[in-house]
Amino acid sequence: MRATPSDDARRPGPSPSGRHAAPGPDDDATTTPGDATANPTGASSSTAPNSTAPNSTAPDSTGGALPPGTGMRQPPAEKDKGPDRKLLAAGAAVIALALIAVIAFTFTRGDDDTSTSAPTPTASTGSGTGTTTGTRYGVYGKTSADGVAQYEQWLGADVSYVIDFSARDTWENIANPQYLLDEWNGSGYRLVYAVAMLPTGDESATIAAGAQGQYNQYFRTLAENLVANGEQNTILRIGWEFNLAESRWSSDDPESWKSFYRNIVETMRAVDGAQFEFDWNVNNGPNPYDAADYYPGDDVVDYVGVDAYDTSSKAYPYPDNCDSACFVKHQKQAWDETIYGGDRGLQFWSAFAKEHGKPLTLPEWGCWGKPDGTGGSDDPDYIQRMYDFITDTGNNVAYAAYFEYDYSSGDGGQHSLQQSFPNSAAKFKELFTTVYQQSAAS
Repeated sequence: MRATPSDDARRPGPSPSGRHAAPGPDDDATTTPGDATANPTGASSSTAPNSTAPNSTAPDSTGGALPPGTGMRQPPAEKDKGPDRKLLAAGAAVIALALIAVIAFTFTRGDDDTSTSAPTPTASTGSGTGTTTGTRYGVYGKTSADGVAQYEQWLGADVSYVIDFSARDTWENIANPQYLLDEWNGSGYRLVYAVAMLPTGDESATIAAGAQGQYNQYFRTLAENLVANGEQNTILRIGWEFNLAESRWSSDDPESWKSFYRNIVETMRAVDGAQFEFDWNVNNGPNPYDAADYYPGDDVVDYVGVDAYDTSSKAYPYPDNCDSACFVKHQKQAWDETIYGGDRGLQFWSAFAKEHGKPLTLPEWGCWGKPDGTGGSDDPDYIQRMYDFITDTGNNVAYAAYFEYDYSSGDGGQHSLQQSFPNSAAKFKELFTTVYQQSAAS
């Protein structure tokens, strides 16, 4: 359910329009990368998009009341990363955890009948094999290693994965994202990359042609570029959120869509040095296309990914004059009937992943202040429920990434914990800081 990145911004962010679907230009973009014909030889594009980031705005209250505490906050000052930041942070986390363990043992040890608090749940991790031992955690914060470092400083813990999106106005954008590769090469993060199946600026490109292998050369070039720039182990979200009506690569022909997906995976895997994993990534909840009909086969899928935001047209908008009990009621309804429950909620997708022997992932999740009112906005209960879901080993969540970004215009709305949702931010830090630290140290 996440909008996507800009084609002409130096650090593309999701589209300001749509339901976390296909892309659009970033609000503050001032230059474009150029419309050169895609180069099947693998030569990279020399024109980099503009680095201006979109402005954040307070949630729009159109369509209903907003929960208490919703508003804007400025993020803390950015921390200077330094070359050994990740190593030092990991070492500090290990030392801190060891001290905590010693203190906990000292104060909880006693007679055999002395009760102690329950341990923090152990989440599962993903290697794409269907069995896991510890969830990895990530974030989307635009194409910016410095932005991720600032998020880590705010949270008090390192992240393992970074989410980013394909520029996609032309085939050249898709095949040669050199600006993005320059940003993440050597950063120490594992890249989770959402890859467009079709260019948004070329209406002649079709799913049917892709199913016939007509675009394989562009994905071969992309794979070669990823390998050449040290991103050979990238997790690739090919055609993410394809089940949204507004997606450029949505289709009412499941068989052609699956054939196109298979062509892309097989083409990229065949490149020398490639160690990619592929995340078949749906949008959570009710959608016009039933994603289950588009599953391309266990042999071309390493993870089943679900983008699961706090949105529900059944439970939201909040009614006028909604008090605390009213907010809680509607937030629970959203979880029970759309986000977790319902025909295609997280409960369904968790079972679907198990059926296919794949780890589940949450490449995008987050609070949502939607301009039309159908998001939960500042909703700490959603944060708690997502924590419970992610750390439940029965769901086998390989990785989960919060979408830390506010749109400055359009239908994208607000997601940023730091900028817009102080109550949810406090709950997030309370619950997730420790598990992020444990994950980064493992």
